[in-house]
Amino acid sequence: MLGSDFIKKKRIGKHNMKRIVIMTHHMTSGGCERVIAQLANWFVENNFECTIMTEYNSGSFYKLDDRIELYSLSDNKNYESSNMLTIYRKFRKAVKYKNADIVLAMPEKVNVWSIIALLGLKIPVVVSERNNPWLHPQNKIKRIMRKLFYPFASGYIFQTKQAASYFSRKVKQKGVVLPNPLDISQVPEPWKGERRKEVVGVGRLENQKNFPLLIKAFAEFHRTHPDYVLTIYGEGSKRDELDHLAASLLPRNAYSLPGSTKELMENIKGVSMFVLSSNYEGLPNVLIEAMAVGIPVVSTDCPSGGPGELIENENNGLLIPVDDHIALYKAMEKIADSPNLGEKFSHNSLEIKKTFDSKLVIEQWRKYLELCSKQK
Repeated sequence: MLGSDFIKKKRIGKHNMKRIVIMTHHMTSGGCERVIAQLANWFVENNFECTIMTEYNSGSFYKLDDRIELYSLSDNKNYESSNMLTIYRKFRKAVKYKNADIVLAMPEKVNVWSIIALLGLKIPVVVSERNNPWLHPQNKIKRIMRKLFYPFASGYIFQTKQAASYFSRKVKQKGVVLPNPLDISQVPEPWKGERRKEVVGVGRLENQKNFPLLIKAFAEFHRTHPDYVLTIYGEGSKRDELDHLAASLLPRNAYSLPGSTKELMENIKGVSMFVLSSNYEGLPNVLIEAMAVGIPVVSTDCPSGGPGELIENENNGLLIPVDDHIALYKAMEKIADSPNLGEKFSHNSLEIKKTFDSKLVIEQWRKYLELCSKQK
């Protein structure tokens, strides 16, 4: 498989690739959308033309440079499968009109359709896997289509080695594992002083994130630590269900679900701990950011291996089994009852900024896309 060392050895001239199109589902809040915004902003700041195309009209939750064109392929504000053919016909025409040198598609929902839509145009398509490939896409037909059409892509970007291992040798030979970029300039300074007694979770309020696990574990934890509160940031279809569960297990003033916020890192930098309770993940941006700001972290050691690549257990955080609320409760208790351990995790986790610094990471993405753009 291609790696960063391989990219470094390739002599790739700058600006062979000038016009970039990024295709995605939408630009609402989320880890994939945050990565796209950072990539697009960097591209235009470095004299590339960059257009973000979306399946439906969502606007952008994240700040985009005015030079970036955000082009919605549908006027609908919600996804409708019946519009798929119309959307990707329009996508094909728009990419031709833009005379794109390369198309970067992410996440899984758009990857296969992007490849199919551009067949025959001799425009390189690079797809980026953003989740657990054993489970995404969830539709069996789409999984079959991925197997059939992925070989037509020019390149593949994976978040973890475990995710890459799912794919055929032919795909892996053309692929690369690249980290997510972290904009250091947007990361608040590490908290100094006593931390407030608050446990935080962040993510879409959907089954994947398994917030019921966090709520049940916190309810156990709250019995012996009644001065702590739980805050879960995010939006999703499970909001009412989670609110009802929390209300059945906790006092009303012991938890909150404040929704999404653009000031997340500022809001949470002084909390006692961050918890990722997911059943599965790619390489979770919010865990990277929590560690970069020095918050002690606990995470499920979930597939496809992202948290396990970020956390060295007992050194810069704690890893627990998936869907084990007793293990999570004990991990939270361990941090709360051992201030020195929390400070150790906080200090050691700051090293993550060196690995994920966007100035270095996006340059790796740029070099790989340049390499793939030559495959016309």
